[in-house]
Amino acid sequence: MGLIWLKHPVLWHSSRVPSGYDYTAMTDAQKLLIVTRWHNWYTADWDYGQTTLAFFCAAILAAALLNGAAWIRARKGGTMISDSGNNLKKPGPTDKLTAALRYTTARQWRLRATRWYAPPLAAVLGVAGMCVFVMALLLGARPFYWPNEAMGHSPPIATRAGWISIAIMPFMIAFATKINFVALLTGTSHEKLQVFHRWSAVFMYITSLVHTFPFIINDIMMGEMVSQYKLSPWYWTGVAALVPQTYLIALSWGVFRNPYYEIFKKLHFIASGIFMAALFIHVNFRLTSWDYFWATLALYVLAWLARVGRTLYTTRLGLPATLTSVGPDLVRLSVCVPAGRMKWAPGQHVFVRALGLGVHALTSHPFTISSLHSGEGKEEAELELVMRVHGGLTHALARRVAGKAAWATRVVVDGPYGGLHVPLQAYERVYLLAGGSGATFTLPIFANLAATLKAGGVSCQRIEFVVAVPDGDNYAWMEPAVTAAAAQLPDTAVGVRVHYTRIEEPTKGSESDASVDALRGRPVLGDIVREAHASARKVAIVACGPDEFLYDVRSAVAESQLVIADGFGTCKDMFLHTETYSW
Repeated sequence: MGLIWLKHPVLWHSSRVPSGYDYTAMTDAQKLLIVTRWHNWYTADWDYGQTTLAFFCAAILAAALLNGAAWIRARKGGTMISDSGNNLKKPGPTDKLTAALRYTTARQWRLRATRWYAPPLAAVLGVAGMCVFVMALLLGARPFYWPNEAMGHSPPIATRAGWISIAIMPFMIAFATKINFVALLTGTSHEKLQVFHRWSAVFMYITSLVHTFPFIINDIMMGEMVSQYKLSPWYWTGVAALVPQTYLIALSWGVFRNPYYEIFKKLHFIASGIFMAALFIHVNFRLTSWDYFWATLALYVLAWLARVGRTLYTTRLGLPATLTSVGPDLVRLSVCVPAGRMKWAPGQHVFVRALGLGVHALTSHPFTISSLHSGEGKEEAELELVMRVHGGLTHALARRVAGKAAWATRVVVDGPYGGLHVPLQAYERVYLLAGGSGATFTLPIFANLAATLKAGGVSCQRIEFVVAVPDGDNYAWMEPAVTAAAAQLPDTAVGVRVHYTRIEEPTKGSESDASVDALRGRPVLGDIVREAHASARKVAIVACGPDEFLYDVRSAVAESQLVIADGFGTCKDMFLHTETYSW
């Protein structure tokens, strides 16, 4: 039988010359309709596919321009700020517009009963815009079905849905990669683009269904359903693509994905491969359909090769690492990285694969780097990761070091990724807020910023480091680094507050340190944000912690952004960056 779907010689595009129409059975109006824009089957890829491409490209360009504007705005305050002149004025039009935009990135909703936290308003608006565009393009032109069988076998709504679906595909994949070209343009870390990966996949699935069912309805009305299903390879290839696509969409929701993430990830790749192969055969070489596959393949392969190439260069067959226990349900992994192979900035994270852990060596997990890069003039740098023990990899690591002083292993490190894209030293005051092991994110930022302030010549005048931990044992691992960073600056330039949330337990360590305020009970994050808002003209808030912790910070920052947008107060610029434990 051979490859009945593949022409010989291979054709990359099908002809645009209309054929197969019975013009004698059509009215003059119908003859005109089938060759007009938005109705012509032979230009549908231009009308719908390229329009979809233009929409996504325009949205990414707009996000890139906003990111560039934020980058420039932050660096305008990179030198010491004078206490006179325009800096003492109320927020201006640019400040108000910036605050209004930042309100959308801070505002978040939750369903307390189910402990579900929505993405920020900006992401919700982005997804809503995607939905409005897809639905308008899909449903805008009429008719949905041809009034005359002689006008073609493909219903207009099915044709346009197919092209919209396939044009979404390259962007859906681009949003999912770790080395992410969209992230490079927009300054958004790859994990925060996952919401767009998931929702673009949902809209691709919706348009796939709209593409499928009109053909079934049309063939039933024409009495050709059985014969088409038996004789046409496009029916079974369509079904072969739709089944794994349904699986991918249904089981990608958090309730199914999160409890068994490693199994989900591997099955996700397998199902994606089957889906892409079946879809490639299904679309054949109609018009420019295969061009979208080449674009998707190029985006994915380039990202994959860059990631694998960098990982091989950095770690080769694995880097030596030492695992130690540093507190209740806390372990520290110290990795020796040869000088020059890898550099990282405060707040970045890496994916770690620990060799010698049996089945867990097949999995990699993201962890925030809790140490500063200090490899200049040395043969190697030490990369430290402090991990909270849960299940899976961290539980296996905790078992290895249980009852031992340390455990030596080798690890493969993929990264670094993420981090801050705005210089914090450009802000007069910086508040670093951490919940529990979220300090692994804020601590290196604190140490780096303290060293920068000590050197002088920057706008930043004071740093507030606030951390909430259950007890003194959970603070002990970070205490030396916090004390060392704070010791570089006078009391007027730094403040450290440690909140012990288990009030019945005694505090340890920090009570003997006069530079640290040891407090009992959970921090009132809203009050801290309002304090930050009233403290200076330019304020940066960086937070990392559980979802509830970040929700309180986001809500308070959103309120402050509205105050700035209304033109009240002296604060003109409040920057927020948040990191969560997982995505």
